[in-house]
Order: sequence, then structure tokens, then C-alpha cells
Amino acid sequence: MRIERDIPVPTRDGTPIAVDVFRPDDDVAVPVIASMSPYGKDVPWAQRYPLYEEADRSEHAAWETPDPTWWTDRGYAVVRADSRGTGKSPGRLDVFARQDAEDFHDVIEWCGTRSWSTGKVASSGISWYAMLGWRVAALQPPHLAALIAWEGLTDFYRDWARQGGVLTNRHTAAWWRNQIEPQRSTDDHSDLLTELRSRELADDWYRERTTDLAQVNVPLLAASNWGSIHLHLRGAIEGWTGAASEHKWLVVHTGSHVGPFYSDWGKRLQLRFLDRFLKDDRTAMDGVAPVQLAIRRGHDVEWRGEQDWPPANAQWRHLYLDEKSLNWEQPEAGTRPLPASFDYTAPERLEITGPIALRLWISHVHDDLDVFARLEQYDIDGERIPGVGPHGTATPVPMAVGWLRASHRKLEPERSLPHRPWHTHDELRPLEPGVPTLLEVEIWPTSLTLEPGQRLQLQLRTDDEDLHPQLVHDDPADRRSATGAAVHFGQSRASHLLIPTIT
Repeated sequence: MRIERDIPVPTRDGTPIAVDVFRPDDDVAVPVIASMSPYGKDVPWAQRYPLYEEADRSEHAAWETPDPTWWTDRGYAVVRADSRGTGKSPGRLDVFARQDAEDFHDVIEWCGTRSWSTGKVASSGISWYAMLGWRVAALQPPHLAALIAWEGLTDFYRDWARQGGVLTNRHTAAWWRNQIEPQRSTDDHSDLLTELRSRELADDWYRERTTDLAQVNVPLLAASNWGSIHLHLRGAIEGWTGAASEHKWLVVHTGSHVGPFYSDWGKRLQLRFLDRFLKDDRTAMDGVAPVQLAIRRGHDVEWRGEQDWPPANAQWRHLYLDEKSLNWEQPEAGTRPLPASFDYTAPERLEITGPIALRLWISHVHDDLDVFARLEQYDIDGERIPGVGPHGTATPVPMAVGWLRASHRKLEPERSLPHRPWHTHDELRPLEPGVPTLLEVEIWPTSLTLEPGQRLQLQLRTDDEDLHPQLVHDDPADRRSATGAAVHFGQSRASHLLIPTIT
């Protein structure tokens, strides 16, 4: 292939963005796959990042991006760019700001007007690349013909910055230290964690960094991972659901954070999708269901095609909390102090696939608290069936999680659904000490199957410090203590899970 490095691409304010171009070794115009990030377009995967063994291993492979060697062999050009203020691109570094999306818009338009380009460009990549892809798609650059958003969140406040209103401090600090600092090319930059600490409510700063999904209308292939409970799971699914695209597909898989993107099946699916919308192969996506789910069966998975999300045949049922268990019938009234756990043992196979809502009655001696909700699965011998985390191995990752700060309980009626409450996060509503109050907790989507004798456990915790350090929410200036809180259940305060059962 032909390789050109460090080409300065002009942007609307005159600041150049440095790009590398990889294209087939001939003079035929080809479609383009573009990506941009602050991770360093010139950093070989093997020199810096983990999980190299799960990726394409050519000398040109870079973390989370399409490998040029594989794609140029199939008639595509690949363009990688350094975000403003990183790598070889000058300017002020302000991650997630609108400037990033506008810069990528200008890079895409440059790609679409080269002599070696057919004028059709796709954005593709994992995580950051998918997040930026969502946001640039909402700007609707004329030459953007398709979007592959693989494990990329869409709502910066709810998916990353303040999950349930609680500051995501550990992940943010580690990400900045490990991913951004090594590539930063300027002293002029925003301080992300300081911004998040100073902004508890969802203001215009967060809205600038969140995708307007109603403006995303290009053909879309979105992917998510049941194990990505720390970032991308919710936002990728919400992105597919909310996108205005006429042609869109959703894949929810298991495995590591990068492996499925580079797997044979993952690349075949991406190739079919791009051939359909960048090469006008009208039959390339024939037979591919709009929604493809890896249904978790214990430690295994079983793939299933669906027409929509949540699955159309989901039956929404109530599992009620009582003294120690979960039951289909309402119990007598009572209370339990936090932390607490509640168990359900399945008499027959029970599949739960979809989003989950927890209606939780709480009282507290103080005017605020943070609730951490988890779903765990245990086999018939009482051994925990662990979730598979971002590294593709069994970890302390639960099957499903949800968070909510009690003072953030205000709902937006127009966007809330029975199975997915939508909190505005735009004002604080303190608790009245000692008075039972209803919290509607969004639990991120999941798929799990209980076999006869297996157990589902709802854990209501006051922290998550037993998880991987990067998943922990423990900023001492931000946390709201739950010491002295109690759960109410039964009768007029019927705390329960609303779960999607599949038959």
C-alpha cells in the first residue's frame, strides 16, 4: 500500500490536523475509512497498549482503529488523525468539546475531496473513535456515508462523567493519566477531572459533549458489550435506539473490549456494511437482523437475531423485594437497613434480556445518599457466575449495575419509560430525613439466563470499592453516605425490579 504521513489538514479556524493516509498501491479512487483521537496516530499497538494478541498484528496496527493492511487489501483507504493538541496536531486540547467534532468534520470533508477518494467516507473505530463518530455524524458532514460506532457511548454525563449523578473519578483520572498525557503536545489544555468535580448537574458544558441523536441520519452499525458496564453499554444501545438513521444495525456481544472488532466475524460484518454503503453493493447486508444479541447462557453465549430493542417478545414482570428475597408476589410491609441483598431461586429456566428498572423506597437520617444496585448470578452450587470484563476474562464485574444519587431522582416524563427511567440531573431534590421516598433507579441493560436451581441476587450497596480500581466511585468530596438508610418494601411501598423475561 501507499503511505503518506503527517499531512496537515486545514480546519475552519486555520489550525492544521496531522493525518496519515494508507491506500491501495494503484491510482484507482477508493472509499475512505477515517478516525481521529488523542491516542497518537503514530503509536504502534505493540509498544503501548494491552490486548495486542486479540488484534490484527500488522506493523501498522494502532489501538482501537481499523488496521490499514487488512482494509487496503479490500479496496479501502484508511486515514488516521491526531486530535488537536495531541501527537503532531497543534492547538488547545479540550477533550470531548465541540471543537473535536468540528475538526473531525473537516478531516472527513478533506478525505472526501481527494483525487484518490470516491467521495464516500466512513467513521470507524472502538471507544473514543466511536464516541467521536457519533458526534461528528450529528454534524452531518456531506461526505460522511456511514458510521461504525463500536462500543462508544453517546451521553457524556450519564454514561461517563456522573453515573446516576455520582462522579466517575477513578476511571477519568486513570484514563487521562494513561491515555492522554503521553500524547499531549501542548500545555494549553482543559483539566477534565476538575471540570467534572465542579459540575454536579447536567449543564450546557455536558450537553456540548453529548450526541444529538436526532441529527444522526447516516447508515449505522453500532456495537456494544454486555461487559462494558463502566462506560459504553448503555450509551451505545441508547445511540442505536435514538438515531434517526433509516438503515441501522445493533450488535451486543461479549468478550474483551477490542477482540470482537478484530475477530473474523466482526471484520466480515464491518466489510459487508461498508461494501453496502460505500461501494453500493445493494445485497451486502441482506439477511442481517437489525439487532443481533449474544444471549448469555451461564458461561456460554447463544446468538439470536431480533427486529428491535428491547426484544419485542419481552414480558415485563415485577420481582418484589421482601425481608431477604425477590418474589413475584407482593410481601407484607417491612424495612431493612442498607446495605442489603435479596435473592430469587429459579424453579425453571428464566432468561432476562433487556433494560431493567428498580423502584426503590428509601428513607435516610440525612438529606442525601448514593445507591449502588447490582445483579449477580449464582450456579446451583452457590458459586458466582462472573461477568466478562473489558479484558475478556472473568472479573468482579456484575451481570448488571445501576447508580443513583437520591437528590438526582427527578425524572423527565417525556423521555422516561417504565423499563428505563430518565433522570434530568438538572436540579437537586434533598430527601426529607426519615421520610420514605421513591427512587427510580436505571439498571443498565443485561442478558442472563437462570437455569433451574440457579440464583439471581439484587445487591443494594453503599459503595463499589470491591470492583476493579478504575470502576470505583470514591471521590471523598463527592460521595453521599448511606449510613443510616433503610429499604422499605410491601403494600404502598412495594420496592421491586421491573425485568424483561423472554419465553
